[in-house]
Amino acid sequence: ATGTQGIETDTNLTYNPSTNVLSTTASAAQYADLAEIYAADVDYSPGTVVMIGGTAEITAANAAAQYLAGVISTAPAYLMNSSAEGEAVALVGRVPVRVLGAVNKGQAVFAADGGVATADATGPIVGIALESSSNTAEKLIECLLKV
Repeated sequence: ATGTQGIETDTNLTYNPSTNVLSTTASAAQYADLAEIYAADVDYSPGTVVMIGGTAEITAANAAAQYLAGVISTAPAYLMNSSAEGEAVALVGRVPVRVLGAVNKGQAVFAADGGVATADATGPIVGIALESSSNTAEKLIECLLKV
């Protein structure tokens, strides 16, 4: 319809035409992490472990990092600051993580150099592996974040 319209609602869905805002209340999501947009010094591939630093807000993490910011998300269930420029960084939840080396389900993975995680590193904890892989090359492993 055209012209001035009032707020419309229908089963947890609200559209306010004067502000052009559509909102809803969700109790479930298809994806599994909570993420926020942060400016990155370069474009990072999904699963990259990041920390605060570099020429922007975030950069690839290394084993010497004291604190981690999170992991570059593949598909966040909820994205904060969605209109900001940058990368979606998973802060909590389950997310694929770039892991180098073999890993067993239930094993902790730790930040290593270059934004990857390994089960053998001594850096800060990234998360707990939710799957096993004997592949020693880099791959994405679903993890429960612990950053």
